[in-house]
Amino acid sequence: MRFFILILLVLSSSLSYAVDPLLSLRIGEAENKLKVIEDSFADPQSLVQPEVLQEFQSQQMFIKHISNQCIAINEKAINKSADDLDLLGPQSLSETPDVINKRESLNQSMLSNAQQLASCRLLLLRTHETMEITSQRQQLALTSELLAKKKPLYDNLKNVILHPTQIFSASVGFLEAEAGLKNIADHWVQLVLIIGLSLILIVVVKRWLKASLKSRCASDQQGYFRHFQISFLACLNRFLVSLILTSVLSLYFLYYLLVDNTRYFVALFFCGFFLYTLLSLTIRVLLNPCPPGKKFTRLSEDVSALLARRLRLLSKLLLAGFLMYTALEIHQFPELITALLRNIYLFLLVLNLIWAIWLLRFYEGVGNILLLRSLMIVGLIGCLVADWLGYSNLAMYILLAITGSILLWIITTFIIRIWTDFLDSMDEGRAPWQQRFRSLIGLKSGEFIPGSIWFRFTFAIIGWSIFLVAFLRIWGLPDTILITLKDSVIDGFNIGTVRIEPLKIIFALLTFAIMLSIVGWVKRRMDKSWLSRSRMDRGSKEAMISLTGYFGVAVAFLIGLSIAGFELANIALIAGALSVGIGFGLQNIVNNFISGVILLFERPIKTGDWIEVGGTEGYVKKISIRSTQIQTFDRADIMVPNSELISSQVTNWMFRDSIGRIIVPIGVAYGTDPEKVKEILLDIAYQHDSIITKSPILAKPWVFFKEFGDSSLNFELRCFIKVADDRKVVTSDINFKLEKALRKAGIEIPFPQRDVHIISAKET
Repeated sequence: MRFFILILLVLSSSLSYAVDPLLSLRIGEAENKLKVIEDSFADPQSLVQPEVLQEFQSQQMFIKHISNQCIAINEKAINKSADDLDLLGPQSLSETPDVINKRESLNQSMLSNAQQLASCRLLLLRTHETMEITSQRQQLALTSELLAKKKPLYDNLKNVILHPTQIFSASVGFLEAEAGLKNIADHWVQLVLIIGLSLILIVVVKRWLKASLKSRCASDQQGYFRHFQISFLACLNRFLVSLILTSVLSLYFLYYLLVDNTRYFVALFFCGFFLYTLLSLTIRVLLNPCPPGKKFTRLSEDVSALLARRLRLLSKLLLAGFLMYTALEIHQFPELITALLRNIYLFLLVLNLIWAIWLLRFYEGVGNILLLRSLMIVGLIGCLVADWLGYSNLAMYILLAITGSILLWIITTFIIRIWTDFLDSMDEGRAPWQQRFRSLIGLKSGEFIPGSIWFRFTFAIIGWSIFLVAFLRIWGLPDTILITLKDSVIDGFNIGTVRIEPLKIIFALLTFAIMLSIVGWVKRRMDKSWLSRSRMDRGSKEAMISLTGYFGVAVAFLIGLSIAGFELANIALIAGALSVGIGFGLQNIVNNFISGVILLFERPIKTGDWIEVGGTEGYVKKISIRSTQIQTFDRADIMVPNSELISSQVTNWMFRDSIGRIIVPIGVAYGTDPEKVKEILLDIAYQHDSIITKSPILAKPWVFFKEFGDSSLNFELRCFIKVADDRKVVTSDINFKLEKALRKAGIEIPFPQRDVHIISAKET
């Protein structure tokens, strides 16, 4: 036995976990990079530039990855060697030389792996220390930058008042040097030609926009995305002239800017107006669409128009700020002028932002969050105060963080709403191509695409996760934390002994949704095509389709769990641990589940059968795994647990076939010819299309002379009908015809009579 184990160990030696030379090289590279970082931080008073700190962070993440990889490989190798030693058994004096050599080789391998494991753990520890130092240095650099104080508003205003001539001289110098007016004069011919071609392009595009807008307005398709298309085309038609002219002129001047390698203000001027036009178009589309566009926000008409005007004014301020900052960038204005301009511009911008945020109280989803709006307004006021006190960097940081967060929320909400509307349109089949797609996968009207809820849920998770990361990035979360967060999403994190890998979970949800869609398509194809040509009865087909669906869902669930990183063995252990709870708390559900499986296999009832169970009578509309849906004559749907259908007495009028029997009782007056009554009853039965009159197996209609009643001679017409669930209708038809035939033949249908004798007092 030991010799056999030795042979196996020798054969698996090629798969042994010895020290990987490539991994050793990468560890050496990581050691060198870490040594450079540690040397840079050797002097606590040394200053490291922010760009260098950012580069250090990327290197530290590389070192951390290599260290974790090294630790995992060596731990696995040590465990493998320990298992091999256990297979060899305890050491003894009678061991062969081959066993001794193998034991020494395994011990040496374990020692080598243990040494490298210790080195990698030490490397990881040193990396964490440098990462903490890097994060601290970044925070100090950011704090010093934000708290850098410049001249306050009072000093800036005083300097401008004391030196008014500098404003005029600086403006004249800017117009002469960097405005680019000479460039316009030198190329006026090309400009006229470009403007003419642009006008021709505007005419062509306007015609196309009107035709496209007309076709979309005439379409019956509705939905959020369709409203957005109409509003966008209508507003684009209105802004088309300024949009095309500013874009063409911007490209023209930017071309000369690249050729001459000189920044002209006129080029940046047209670029700014182009961006301003785009922003105005977006505001108009979202808040106050041009006719025939319809408003698709949750705001009222008045609030939407007011907010649109406020945002258009804000966009004008953004244009002014863009032009101002570009002018300050390309021309050396005096500091006293630029500082005051920044103070004035920031005041106007913050004032309009506060007004716009205050109007958001009318928007559903934000209006009820008073704390959030109050925090944004307080933050903007703090931004303004910081700028007045001279902390311009801090003021700009707060302003960009708040405005960026609002813009990010708007974009995320808009994208998720567009995606939701797209899935709604797919479920409803609004467009012709969507209807063709639904027909291709076999969906009926009113049916949803299988797995669409999981597509919605997964996209929402992805969208808001990206929003959260971008939000934290906007507010200056350290790069180390962001990188750690990214690694946690990709590589996972531990909660106790459980490892959670969010990226795998998202992939698992997507896979589960796709597989549910495939299972739904397979079920419909089986129902419409594959099983329609087979000789199986209806119950067998439905049982196979149902079992295929449940099996497919189970497989999709297991595959999703496997992709998410759950071990199937652990799932079995959890199921075993929950079996006791299932036995006590969920026994009714399990009972119904098992009963449903029995119904699908044994098929005592089928969809479409007319059954009676526990006082309930009706059609079997649907058999699911937990309950059976029965529809009564009143079209009321009753859910009967499957366990009742297995354990209780069930009357199935259509078990093997649809044939049933009816009994029509009738009573006639004494003195009537019984043969005449029999002839009338049989004649009515033979004339009815639903009654079976010719069958080699079933009896023909016949009449029973049942009894001599108190007031009548009682007969019964007994016959078989083709469809059992038509028995009440057939009985009603026979009664109508029987009453007419008896009245025509002069036969009386008696009613109970009693003779009452009144005994007077004289007789007593």
